[in-house]
Amino acid sequence: MVTAAEPRPLPPAGPQQAWEVKPLPPIDTTFFDRIRLAALGDPQDLTEPLLPDDVAPPGQPRQEFAPPGRKLPPGAKPGALQQAIFTVTELPRLGNNGLGLTTLETSLTIGMPAPTVDSPLLVTPGFGTTFIDEVPGPMDPGLPSQLYESWIQARWMRKVGDRLGVDLAVAPGWYSDFVNDTPQALRITGHGFGAYEANADLRIVAGVIYLDRYDVNILPAGGLLWTPGDDRRFELIFPRPRLAWRVAESRHASQWLYLAGEFGGNQWAVRRDSGANDVVVYHDYRLLAGWERRPADLGASWRAEIGWVTGRLVEYYITDTADYRPADTFVVRGGIWY
Repeated sequence: MVTAAEPRPLPPAGPQQAWEVKPLPPIDTTFFDRIRLAALGDPQDLTEPLLPDDVAPPGQPRQEFAPPGRKLPPGAKPGALQQAIFTVTELPRLGNNGLGLTTLETSLTIGMPAPTVDSPLLVTPGFGTTFIDEVPGPMDPGLPSQLYESWIQARWMRKVGDRLGVDLAVAPGWYSDFVNDTPQALRITGHGFGAYEANADLRIVAGVIYLDRYDVNILPAGGLLWTPGDDRRFELIFPRPRLAWRVAESRHASQWLYLAGEFGGNQWAVRRDSGANDVVVYHDYRLLAGWERRPADLGASWRAEIGWVTGRLVEYYITDTADYRPADTFVVRGGIWY
């Protein structure tokens, strides 16, 4: 008859003897545990509470959310509502050849699995209003007193293999003075991006941005995202590079200081004083310094920026109107989001 072997007794523990504790093997992490693929203006790592980038490609909705690339990553929220944002941007009119712009923008982001949280679909409706301050007279560019933009963006992200992922978005929108109601006001913007994780600190981002604008229709973009430490983040990505440093941290929030460059502007369909329908494009170049507070847990975040604006240009594309080059100015921008 075969009997089960009796268990061997454990040796007595002496005063100098300690049991050896063997650590468990590390848990394998997925691609989205290390990097969230994002297009220009939103390349963030889900594992670190770093700066979001609120400036999307020109003419596209702002992106200040951390979409659910995995189960409740830092910045992601339980439920469908992922982000609510409000920003104010002021470019004051300086001198007789100046052009003042005040822009108010708000958006709401809803996240949902498509089909899983590892490949989320983010839907972002938004609305913006720009108030124009110009000097009447021969230098007047003839802009309406108010310009509007409304959009809804659908954005989908998915990993491909261990180190590569894709980020695709399309955003139909209506950009006009709400007087010109022709199809000239309809623009369909979007982007297609890929990111490759070369190592734990370096990501390579490349892709194209479709602006559906007369001055810049398709814009190649990309570069390097380098995070040499938890308190440094260098986004060497065209056309909005940014260098960021964490300057303070508490158990409630972290404080970040950053320098950034930006290509600003937009395109609208307008009705001229003569009654003719037209399309106007405004663009500029900005050098910014900013301060951002990021909460350690779910809650409200805020950001304040100041900078210089140069290379300003107003162009009309339908009627025979001379280009207008407003004087340089400065920019002040503040935003709050949840």
